[in-house]
Amino acid sequence: MKEKKVTGIIVKILIFILSLTVLFFLLHHIGFDKVSESFAKVGIYGASVLILLGLVESTLDAVALTFATPERLSFVRSFSSTGFGSLLNLVVPFEGGEVVKVGLVGKEIGVSSAIRGIVLWNYTFNLTKASSLVAVLIISLFIGRDYSMENFLIVFAAAILGFIPFFGMMILIRSNISVKLVKLLKFLGKKNSDDLLRKAEDLDRSLKQFKKERPGDYRAMFFIQFFARFISWITFPICAYFAGFDYSLSTLSLAYCAVTLSGYVVSLIPAKVGVAEGAGFLMFSFLGLDGGAGLLITFIMRIKAAIVMGIASLFTVAK
Repeated sequence: MKEKKVTGIIVKILIFILSLTVLFFLLHHIGFDKVSESFAKVGIYGASVLILLGLVESTLDAVALTFATPERLSFVRSFSSTGFGSLLNLVVPFEGGEVVKVGLVGKEIGVSSAIRGIVLWNYTFNLTKASSLVAVLIISLFIGRDYSMENFLIVFAAAILGFIPFFGMMILIRSNISVKLVKLLKFLGKKNSDDLLRKAEDLDRSLKQFKKERPGDYRAMFFIQFFARFISWITFPICAYFAGFDYSLSTLSLAYCAVTLSGYVVSLIPAKVGVAEGAGFLMFSFLGLDGGAGLLITFIMRIKAAIVMGIASLFTVAK
C-alpha cells in the first residue's frame, strides 16, 4: 500500500513537470519577447484590475455556497474553502479540489452537510456555466458580429453540449446515487454500512427536495453564480485589452466561449498547466485568430486565478 502511494506521488510530480515543459515550449513557440511585452503592457494597473475582478467572482461563488448548505456557513469559511479547493483544481486533475472543499467546510458544519452543499453548488454551477455561455453567444450577435456564422454555430452547438454535465448530475441525484453506492459497499462487506445507508438516504432526499423546500435559497444561489460567470466573461476581453490584443468584444466573446468549453476536455487530462494554455492556442487558431494571443490571454488568466485563489486560501489560516 505504501509503495502504491509513493508511486502515485511520483507519477503526479512527473505529470506536473511534463505540463510545465509543455507550457515552456508553447511560450517558446510564440517567443519570450512577445510574452514579456504582453506582461509589460498589463502592468501593475492592469494586474490590479484583473485581480479585483477575480476577487469579485470568487466572493460571489463563496456567497452562493452559503445558500447551498443546510446549516449556516460563515462567509470567511466559504471564501477560504472555495479558494483553496479551486487553487488545487488549477493543478490537480479531475477536480480533486472539491474533496478538499468538503473537508474544510466540514470542519464548521459537519462532513455530511458539507457534501450536500458542495454537490448542490456544483449542480447549479454547471447549470449557470452552460446558461451563461449560451447567453454570451447570443449577446455577441447583437454587439456587432465580426466572425463567421459557421464558427458561431460550431461554438453554439458545443455550448448546448455544455449542459450535459448538469443533466448528468441531475440524473445521478434523482437516481439516489448515494444510496446505491452505499448498498454496493454493504454488499462488499463494508462495516457500519447501515449507518452510512441512513446518511446516504438523508443526503439524496435533501438534494432532491432542495429546490422545492428552499426555493429562495435556490434562486439566490443560481443568480449569484450566473452573475459570477458574467464577471468571468467580462474579465476575458479586459485581459486581452490590457495585454495589447486589438480584437472586438464580439470576437473575444466567441473566443471566451470556445476556450471555456475546451475546459471540459482539459478537466479530463491529468496535466492542467500547459494543457489549458495549449487549448487557448488551439481555440484561437480554430477561430482564425492569433493562436499566440489565445495562449497568452489564457496564461495571464491562469496567473490571475492562482493569485486570487491564493489570497482566498490565506483565510484558511485565520479559520
